[in-house]
Amino acid sequence: MSMYVRFDVVTVARSLFDSMVEKSNVSWTTIIGGYVKLRDFSEAFSLFDQMRREQVSLDSITYVNIIHTCAEIGTLSLGSSVHTLIIKCGCEHEEIIANSIVSMYVKCGDLVAAQRTFDSMHEKSVVLWTSMIGGYVHCGHANEALTLFQSLLATTVKPNEVTIAIALSACADSGSLSMGEKIEEYANFNGFQSHLRVQTSLIHMYCKCGCIEKAKETFDKVSDKDLAAWCSMINGYAMHGKGKEALSLFEKMRKEEQIVPDAIVFTGVLLACSHSGLVEDGLKYFVSMKRDFNIEPSMEHYSCLVDLLGRAGYLSLALKTIQNMPIKAQICALVPLLSACRTHHRIQLAEFVVKRLFDLEPQNVGNYKLMANTYASVGKWVEAAQMRGLINDRGLVKEPGWSMIEA
Repeated sequence: MSMYVRFDVVTVARSLFDSMVEKSNVSWTTIIGGYVKLRDFSEAFSLFDQMRREQVSLDSITYVNIIHTCAEIGTLSLGSSVHTLIIKCGCEHEEIIANSIVSMYVKCGDLVAAQRTFDSMHEKSVVLWTSMIGGYVHCGHANEALTLFQSLLATTVKPNEVTIAIALSACADSGSLSMGEKIEEYANFNGFQSHLRVQTSLIHMYCKCGCIEKAKETFDKVSDKDLAAWCSMINGYAMHGKGKEALSLFEKMRKEEQIVPDAIVFTGVLLACSHSGLVEDGLKYFVSMKRDFNIEPSMEHYSCLVDLLGRAGYLSLALKTIQNMPIKAQICALVPLLSACRTHHRIQLAEFVVKRLFDLEPQNVGNYKLMANTYASVGKWVEAAQMRGLINDRGLVKEPGWSMIEA
């Protein structure tokens, strides 16, 4: 049965399972794991409930499969209920289970519960530390992640290359160049400097912290570059407005290194074209993405395309492009078009665009503020004030602004 599960032939495995007169704990765990692997979470939970009704003993692997199911579904109440069962059986301090519980709470957005689980472990492995630090990064709490990383360094537990890479990602997200440099020193001293994941995270960190030359220096030292390393450097050039360098690197990756680009790389390429005004190149790569690499455009690709056209002043073409997009993609693409309307003082088109945005995202405060700023850019102060007044009239919550780069 396990062979069929391993090769994703779960229907045959299920037939064998159902034909068993006596089912062992291993059999139950194997078939549940098969459904989890196929992302058929409903059937996995159904079998788990049946397993409990028949009072089959549950082991750590069974619980890990079910916790993973809760994480993928993203239902916090369900995950908490399973956690309660685990506590009742007294196995919550098993490392593999604790790691899974922390990851589950992170994916469900409950960092308090994740931290509480983490704190309850008397002996914390590097995997558990990494899960918790990564959880803070995943949920956008980079500073908390770095604080926890510093706490890790004060223990006898040594970070591994994954921990280092995640900590560098936190530095990138928080704009903390000084901390990033300290982590690089630690990585070099402890022999992590040649790990590809660490090198890629260093490239990303230096790009996000404004040190593009340092990022390129790090990139050039990577001996066996994979797609992620190339992508980080291309994205770095893109965010710094170095479109020609980004495209040159993309072509080198594709033609000299024979590396096949993915959707994420193409997002960087289109972003590079947009920020550098390379309209013809951007259109060429957008078409090539689908035609030559069979990559369906995502919302990010559509948004980059509209931003490219909008920045260059092709607003009518941008609107026509949006109208031919799927509805979900339109939401992302209308915002850069509205921004372009502000840049090019196209008020009538802006009013048309923002009306559509209000229909699609009535609670998004950013759209109101952007339209108010668009009115203000042409001296329409009354209309700008009225637009800002709508934020309060409709009971919308303003999000505070903050800086990404340390002083």
